[in-house]
Amino acid sequence: MQEIGRSIIRLESVDSTNNYTANRARENDLRHGAVILAVEQTAGKGQMGAHWQSDAGANLTFSVFLNNVNLSAERQFLLTKIVSLSLVDLLGSFGISAKIKWPNDIYVDNRKIAGVLIENIIQGKTISKTIIGIGLNVNQQEFGLLSATSLSLEKRMHFSLDDVLFSFIGAFNKRLKGMESASIHEDYHQLLFWLNESRRFKDEQGEFEGALVGINERGMLLVESGLREPQLSVYQLKEIEFLI
Repeated sequence: MQEIGRSIIRLESVDSTNNYTANRARENDLRHGAVILAVEQTAGKGQMGAHWQSDAGANLTFSVFLNNVNLSAERQFLLTKIVSLSLVDLLGSFGISAKIKWPNDIYVDNRKIAGVLIENIIQGKTISKTIIGIGLNVNQQEFGLLSATSLSLEKRMHFSLDDVLFSFIGAFNKRLKGMESASIHEDYHQLLFWLNESRRFKDEQGEFEGALVGINERGMLLVESGLREPQLSVYQLKEIEFLI
C-alpha cells in the first residue's frame, strides 16, 4: 500500500472529517493517502456513534483516506493495529508513554489522549476503501468531567499542530511498510492497556474481576476470569466495559 500524506486538505469547519471524506470518496474525488484536516468539527464521531469533543483549533481532528486497500475483510483489524501503533509511536517520539485501550483508544495512564474511528467500504469479501478518523488532544487544557489529557498537559508546553501531524504521517507510513511483519501483532499485544492485570470489568452479566490476556486473530478481546476455575471469554466491541 502506498504512503499517505502527499495531499493535505485543510478545512476551517466541517461536521465530521469522516463524513466529508466519505462524500468526496463516493465522487471519486480523492487520491489515495489524502489527509483531511479540520480546525473545527461540529459533529465529530467516535466509536459506535459516540461524539468526539474537541476545542476548535487546539487539537488535531483529521481523516486519512486509503484507496485500493485490497485487504481481506477478515483481516480488517490489521488496520486498527497499524493506526493505534502509529499514534503510540508518535507520542513516544515526544517522550510520552502511551497504551492502547482496546480496540483503538490511546491512553496515558488512565486518561484518554486520542481516539480512532475506522470506516471500511467492503466489496465482496475485500476492503476496497478505508476512512480513518483520528482525534488527538494536542494543546487543549480543560476537559471538564472527562478523564482526558493532551500532549501539552503531559509535557507542559505548546505544540505546533503541523509538527504533530507530520510526525503522525511519518509514523503511519513506517508502520504501513511493515504491515505484514510479526512485530505489528506483537507490539499491539504488548501495548494493550491493562494487559495481564487483575481489573474490574462489566459485561451483560454484570461486574466482575478478570485479566485481559490479549486478542484473537479477528481482534476480539480475550478476558480470563475466575480464580478456582479460570474461564476465557471473548468479546466484541461494546460487549465489555472497562471500569476505570
